[in-house]
Amino acid sequence: MLMRMTRKRLFRLLLAGVIFVLAAGCANSGIIENMADVRKIGDQAIKTIVIWHTYSDEENRVFEEVVIPAFEAAHPSIRIESVRQEHNDEYQAALIARMSSGKKPDVVRLDYSWVTSFADKNLLYPLNSFPDFGEVSAPLRKEMLRTNEYKGNFYGLPLNITTKAAVFNRAAFEAAGFDEPPRSLMEVAEAAREQGLTIGMTGIRLWESLPYFFGFGGTLANESFTQASGYFNSESSVKAMEKLLALYREGVINPRLLTGGADLWNDVLTENNTFMIDEGPWFYSILMNSRDVGAEVLEATVRIPFPTDGKYGSIIGGENLVLANSSRNKAEAWTFIRWMMRKETQQLMFEAGLIPTNMEAFQDSKSQLEHNTYLEVYMEGVEDGFYFPATPQWSKITAIYEETMESVFIHGKDVRQAMDEAAAEMDAALGKM
Repeated sequence: MLMRMTRKRLFRLLLAGVIFVLAAGCANSGIIENMADVRKIGDQAIKTIVIWHTYSDEENRVFEEVVIPAFEAAHPSIRIESVRQEHNDEYQAALIARMSSGKKPDVVRLDYSWVTSFADKNLLYPLNSFPDFGEVSAPLRKEMLRTNEYKGNFYGLPLNITTKAAVFNRAAFEAAGFDEPPRSLMEVAEAAREQGLTIGMTGIRLWESLPYFFGFGGTLANESFTQASGYFNSESSVKAMEKLLALYREGVINPRLLTGGADLWNDVLTENNTFMIDEGPWFYSILMNSRDVGAEVLEATVRIPFPTDGKYGSIIGGENLVLANSSRNKAEAWTFIRWMMRKETQQLMFEAGLIPTNMEAFQDSKSQLEHNTYLEVYMEGVEDGFYFPATPQWSKITAIYEETMESVFIHGKDVRQAMDEAAAEMDAALGKM
């Protein structure tokens, strides 16, 4: 009897030791991803929300040194872990892989054109499931909010918006004798031709070339983006593509368009041969923080909304905040997303050059541009820009467009034939055939 009692006690002691060692090992090795949930302040559990984003240096500084501390001070039971990533194709693939396997992040600052594709893969949680969604979303820019809508649900909220503007070499712009900023892209092309200068289109990918295609009167699809035939291969679209190709062959459109290697940022700042480039506000935010250029970039350039002979100015860029379907801390993640939609928070990020989607913050910031005066033209430009459609097929449409540009500009394919074929492929991708 004594022997059995001794063995039982020994077994219990050994079992307790094994459990202790395993628990310690799990904590040290990170096997339990949600270990932060068991941290406490007094009797209060601390939840950690991991956010992945692609903020630039200055944006990241404001986010991590100003915004996050303010949020954590207001919500002491929530900690924010900020993870900065590079915005590229690998980033998208990494996100899909992690979210599909139930791993962090909880919240993602996601390119708005990716949202419906992620939602279609069941990776995102519908934010309209939260009872105060209507209140939180009401102040936000409606067009940008709609980029999150898919099959009757909203899978994100718009965080920031941007577009590209026309940036001119000031000396060349003044030499062209413009009495007022040109609103026609053809007028810009004629002025460049007369001075023997070039327009610095950076490439033939969609983000690089679509503003020019639109600027000469081209269209991609109908308003609801359900049909490309009759639009992408319409007479006006074919003429727009032919005009773009002719200007490239003539040398008015950047002759190094296909070879790369051009430093267009430097070219437009100097009295080189570049009349105009198109760039986002990062052109100024980066160069104004450069010791070599600094505030001189404002004096060396003239910036105006992208000139156009079509319906749209430039194209809209921006990011939405989304919540991973796999997140174990959805309520806390939603608290953080709500905080990022506040007027006060978006005004803080405006100091880093990000244009707010909260319309109260947008209007107040627009009237107070003492520091980032260059943003005024971008804030004007977002009013008539082209939003990428909220369709999971957008990546396919982008690929078809870029294949068309390659076939025309590199392989010399007949423009009308290429665009007829592309319109049919787009229709197939959109489910029209």
